[in-house]
Amino acid sequence: MPGAWFETIFDERYPELFGPLEGNAEKEVEDILRLLAVRPRSVVEDLGCGRGRHAIPLARKGHRVTGVDLSEKMLGIARARARKEGVSVEWVREDMRVFRRPGAFDLCLSLFTSFGFFRDEENQVVLGNVGASLKEGGWLLLDLRNAGKGLSRLESWDQTLEVPSGKLRMAIRFNPRTRRATAKHVLTRQDGIRISSTFDVRLYSDRELEAMLRNAGMRVRNFFGSLSGDPFTGDSDRMVVVSVKE
Repeated sequence: MPGAWFETIFDERYPELFGPLEGNAEKEVEDILRLLAVRPRSVVEDLGCGRGRHAIPLARKGHRVTGVDLSEKMLGIARARARKEGVSVEWVREDMRVFRRPGAFDLCLSLFTSFGFFRDEENQVVLGNVGASLKEGGWLLLDLRNAGKGLSRLESWDQTLEVPSGKLRMAIRFNPRTRRATAKHVLTRQDGIRISSTFDVRLYSDRELEAMLRNAGMRVRNFFGSLSGDPFTGDSDRMVVVSVKE
């Protein structure tokens, strides 16, 4: 039986299907460190770290980083890159609904819409695990698609991009009843080969997230429209939620 989408999507196809949408990780790390005024040698959890795009630059800057991900293939890429660059990161293969390390981290990062994969009850468990894993006064930064823009007002969205390896078509369907977005990416390579993947994510409003974070022992300090600290509005593409453990 095939596994859930999040158990199969993060494989060797991922860089081609999603890489063109990713930002500059080095700049994003700089933006995060500046936005949160992160102290030197902080203990950082990168939850849903993938192939280490952010974990490795964070470690290179002297932070003690633990990268947590369910995909052994993504972690394999991350380990290889870290070895090549001579960077030390703790890589942990674990489900975010399970991983919990009480009072261990100064900061937890959940980037590039790595939250919302599961049912509401399970997504709350993820936040509970984060809250338990943060030190008192520790920070959580969630980087999510803004549910208030587009997808909550339009039921479908299609776009085709020219990317280095061919043409990438992205089709998103939003269900206003379940508030879940289902997206399919299809890459037609220059050699004619097609690869595809589908994912399904629950999109939360700012009010919903405030309540969930409060239930997890954290309080929202601010909403931003980008990792660089742009003001958050209903038209922002991203919703960056900064909260603190009380």
